[in-house]
Order: sequence, then C-alpha cells, then structure tokens
Amino acid sequence: MENSGLLNILWICTDQQRFDTLGCYGNKFVKTPNIDRPAEMGVLFERCYSQSPICTPSRASFLTGRYPRTTRCRQNGQSIPRDEKLVTKMLDEKGYVCGLAGKLHISACRPSVCKAMERHVDDGYSVFHWSHGAHDGWPTHEYFQWLREKGRRFRVENIEGTKRVSYGMDEEYHQTTWCVEKAILFMEANREYNMRISSTG
Repeated sequence: MENSGLLNILWICTDQQRFDTLGCYGNKFVKTPNIDRPAEMGVLFERCYSQSPICTPSRASFLTGRYPRTTRCRQNGQSIPRDEKLVTKMLDEKGYVCGLAGKLHISACRPSVCKAMERHVDDGYSVFHWSHGAHDGWPTHEYFQWLREKGRRFRVENIEGTKRVSYGMDEEYHQTTWCVEKAILFMEANREYNMRISSTG
C-alpha cells in the first residue's frame, strides 16, 4: 500500500463514561483490556477535561473544536446549526473516506419528532450505520434491526434486590458488539483506500 502521508484514524467515543471506570486509570474492579491497550501503547491523558457533561454539547464541541456556548448547542434537544463545520467534514475534504457506526447526536433525537433518524448536517460521513439509545421507536434504528435478524429482542433488567442497577444484553448481542462489527466491515470494505476514518459511539 502506498504511503500517502495520511494516517488511518479509528475514533472511539464512549457515552456517559467517567474516567475512573477504566482499568488504565486505576479501576481495579472492571476489566477494560481493549481500551487499556491503546493507553499502554500510546498516550494516556491525565489532565484532560470534558468540555460539557451533557451529550450533545460535548459532541458538538469536540467535533468543531470550540466551546459549547459558541457552537449554539448548549443542551440535549438542540440541533447544531447547518453552517457548523465538523472535523469529519474537514477530513472528508482532505480525501479520507469517513464512516460511522452508532450515534452522532448533535441534533435533537426523539422518536416522536424524528420518525426516521436524527437530522444530518453536511458531516463528511459517506457511511452512517445509525443507532441511538435503547428505544425501538425508529424504523431505521440499525442495532434493533440487527437484533431482530438474530432472533433477539432488546432487554434491560434490574439486578435482583436493586431498583437502579441494571444490566442489558449479553456481550454477543450488545450494542457495542454491533458497533465494532460495523466498523470492522467498513474498514475491510475500504481496505483498497489508504486513507479512511471509522468512528463508533
């Protein structure tokens, strides 16, 4: 494969995850080998701060490189304006083939409002396998389609004796497994290109 001078990028964005829920940050009670490995092989940031604790403003901020108050996305339920330029669009313009599996969530996303999927801006993604949350109210929710193909239904159950601690799907049918599968298929389908980006989350 020719060296184009561009790096392949795998961008993993986990949702609602505190730093202390990872083994690489010292948690001895959880096993996170797939996240710990890149931390051991590369760079582990120890003084990095979230620009917002809320999903949409945080994503709008790291995708534009600006503070949440300047992206006009200050809370969930707001949609990023169409004139905002995302880093994924910039990569697309430089020749990267961009794909996403999961949710982008920089637009309002409620089944009662958007029956198909979240509204898109010109985000640079040529492939978008969309899945948002644990609600099966969208016909285009690909994770739920995948579960149905496997003869499964999504479920969340409380751990016995608790009211607020729950567990979801087994690893084989977890949304993360679906995201990883889609990301790998995207990278394999585009292996002839020596420039690509895949994002999950």
